[in-house]
Amino acid sequence: MNNKNFMIVVIILFFVSAVGIIAYMPARIDAALKIKVANFPKEIGEWTATDLPIDETTYKILETRNLFIRDYKNSKGESVYLYIVYSEDNRKVSHPPEVCFMGSGMTITSKTSIPVTDATKAVKLLVEKVDSRDLVIYWFKAGSLNTDKYLTQQAKIMVDRIFGKRTSGALIRVSTNIAEDKEKEGMELIEGFVRQIEPLLVKYIP
Repeated sequence: MNNKNFMIVVIILFFVSAVGIIAYMPARIDAALKIKVANFPKEIGEWTATDLPIDETTYKILETRNLFIRDYKNSKGESVYLYIVYSEDNRKVSHPPEVCFMGSGMTITSKTSIPVTDATKAVKLLVEKVDSRDLVIYWFKAGSLNTDKYLTQQAKIMVDRIFGKRTSGALIRVSTNIAEDKEKEGMELIEGFVRQIEPLLVKYIP
C-alpha cells in the first residue's frame, strides 16, 4: 500500500471512529433543562391516575429512574395503563417491550402496526397470560418525531448527536385489559385516551 492510499484509509477510519464516539457519548444536558416524566399530569379530562410500583430490577435494566407506570381510570371505572420511560442521554431506555413481556411469562399472540391517531402510528400487540389478556400499543419518540419503528428513533437520535443537537428518547406504551371478544372496544378506549394525551406529550416530553 502506497503512502497516499494509507493516508486515505487512516482518514476514513478516523472519521468512522469519531462518528461512533459522538453517537454513543452521553449528551451534555443543562441540569435546569432536565425533563422529569413524573410531572406528566395525573388528571386528564375524565381520567385520574394512580402511580403503580416499579421494582429496582426494572430501574437497573433501563439505567434510569425517569419513568412511570400509571393506572388512569375514567368516570366509568375503565382503566388504561400508561407507561413512559424517557432519557436525554441514554438511547437504551426505549427498547421494544416484547422482550420484557416474554421474559415475564406472557405470550404475544398478535403484532401489527396501526395508525392510532392522525399524528401517531404505533405497534399493536395482543398479550396473553394464563388468566389475563391485554391490548397494548406503543411507539417511540425522538424530539418531535413519533414513530412505530425503533431503528428510526435510534437513527434520529444518532444523527442529532452527530450534528450537536440536543437529543432525547422515549418509549410510550398504553394498554388495557380486555375480554376475549372485546378487542374493538379496548382499541376505541385506547384511541380516545391517546388523543387526549398527544398535546401533553409535546409539552412534557419534548
